[in-house]
Amino acid sequence: MKRTVSLMLVLAVVIFLSGFLKYTPFEHISLFLFLLLAICGVKLFYSANNTEISGFLKLFLVLTGISTMIFMFLIVNAIIKTIYTSVSLSDNLELLEGVFYLTSLIFLIGIIGSIIYLNRKRL
Repeated sequence: MKRTVSLMLVLAVVIFLSGFLKYTPFEHISLFLFLLLAICGVKLFYSANNTEISGFLKLFLVLTGISTMIFMFLIVNAIIKTIYTSVSLSDNLELLEGVFYLTSLIFLIGIIGSIIYLNRKRL
């Protein structure tokens, strides 16, 4: 579980850095990275629910997992809107920017709390 949380932290940093690729041919590489992050989040969510972890550690692990699922839901929502409207994917993602920031805050709270509690409990 600690390895999954660490991988998610590294992916989050890489996704943040890939945000500087806007208006380049590699602009949408972060969508693939979000998919990887969501897969790790689903794995983390189910492993947190299926183990005997309780208390704040479970809360932080579930927050981290749910926030990555919300990221993926928002991206899929933007892709569907792009297919059915004549608005570009970048513009649809910018419309959801506020929700992305809120979800990023939830993710940061979850990942920092998870790291702290995983190091305290030595899991």
